[in-house]
Amino acid sequence: MKAKDLASVWGSPDNSRLTAKQSSFRLPVHVAAKLAALAEMYPQKTKTQMVADLLSAALTDLESGLPAFPGEIFPETEDGEQLYEAAGPAQLFRTLTNKFYAELEMELGNETPEPFYKGSLLVTRDGK
Repeated sequence: MKAKDLASVWGSPDNSRLTAKQSSFRLPVHVAAKLAALAEMYPQKTKTQMVADLLSAALTDLESGLPAFPGEIFPETEDGEQLYEAAGPAQLFRTLTNKFYAELEMELGNETPEPFYKGSLLVTRDGK
């Protein structure tokens, strides 16, 4: 989800699962002011929910910009396009996300969590 789409979904209930441990951080004054403005505009959402949604949107955007390079050859698609398993920062991000996702799920009592990212990240020869 893009950050620009959050205002339209903030009217809906939030069913997100939260981690067992709380994270705490200090915000720059201008960011805290903007968050306070949003909290007043959307009183049905907590600041925690808003920060989580904003951070999630930012991480999705960041992930889409991480470079991926062709690694090992993957079987051709039905239309004959040659694909490769991704290598580089995009794949490392997915691998590390799966690692930490499993750890966090286990803290919540899920002893056999499914990976967050299922399957391989595939790219073409030019890394797209």
